[in-house]
Amino acid sequence: MTPQNWETPAPAGVPMGAPARAGSEMAAVYAMRPLSLGELLDRTFSVYRSRFWLFAGIGAISALLQTGISALQLAPMHLMGMAGAFDAAKGRTTVPGTFQPNYLAGIGVGMALALIAVSLLYLLVFVVTQAATVYALSEVYLGKTTTIGESLKATIAKWYRYLGIGIWQTGSMMWVPAIPMIAGFILIATKISGLAILGGVLIFLGIAGGLPVGLILWLRNSLAVQATVVEGLTVRPSMARSKVLTSGAKGKVFVLLLLAGALSYAASLLQMPLMLFVMFTVAKGGKAVVSEIAMLLVGFVGHSLVQPVLMIGLSLLYFDQRVRKEAFDLVMLMGPGDAVAMPPAVIAPIARTDDATLLP
Repeated sequence: MTPQNWETPAPAGVPMGAPARAGSEMAAVYAMRPLSLGELLDRTFSVYRSRFWLFAGIGAISALLQTGISALQLAPMHLMGMAGAFDAAKGRTTVPGTFQPNYLAGIGVGMALALIAVSLLYLLVFVVTQAATVYALSEVYLGKTTTIGESLKATIAKWYRYLGIGIWQTGSMMWVPAIPMIAGFILIATKISGLAILGGVLIFLGIAGGLPVGLILWLRNSLAVQATVVEGLTVRPSMARSKVLTSGAKGKVFVLLLLAGALSYAASLLQMPLMLFVMFTVAKGGKAVVSEIAMLLVGFVGHSLVQPVLMIGLSLLYFDQRVRKEAFDLVMLMGPGDAVAMPPAVIAPIARTDDATLLP
């Protein structure tokens, strides 16, 4: 492989996305070698910048649906008369008399069912766009070109696998804290003094102890989508593969998660002034349609830009772990044709004894 700096997108004289070696079916554009945490983060943004519209475009697909869900969440404020007259004496908004309690309850149930259905649809779209992001990253990282349409076409047929992984990952994170917390709420609901105290203790244990355990379980399963997309594994083998690849790298996964969370929080802060303006305007009986549209647009842009960061970082970590554990860089040098999806049992014997032998 042509020597290069690790943060350089392509060897000198090789166009972005073009094979780096004549006659090879696939050759890595970025130098394959173990990365430190700082290098992993820098390379995440380097790859993102090099194909910004590709990754942001994929992220915009789920962002569009999320924006639609947010718009539905704003609808009750108008349907339930929250934009009605503001009673200054009572300090609250008066609800028109035509909105009787039963009518309001019906609207609430209908909206809840609609949101559940749309949320399930969003989960499906979200996991498919995650897979498309992983596919696009693997193509770019290994020296090939792709488009938004090609990335979706290459992954959408296996949507059920990604949905299964998404449900498994979420469940692994939630079941440990959920069990004591649910039991705690049930005990509190009995209104028996001793049981209520025990319920409070269980809720505390679920939050203080269960959430960290759930987070660790999620970290173990965080590379399952990459294993499915790149290696073609089904759900259960992908989860097992993720546990192997994240061994010794959970700290890096956690930092990537923190980074994505911080960026998401920063994006939400941009919406905060608009959200407060909408709330105060509606509470006083006014309408803030323009502000609501602006708030939704800010959320759409923020989601589109932030969502790819975590999947790009995790995908780079996936390749980094394969380099460390399976000498994936040496396999690529010897003949990259089918190396990406080569079973670990074939790659593993090609082990290194000293990282100093790696390419720069």
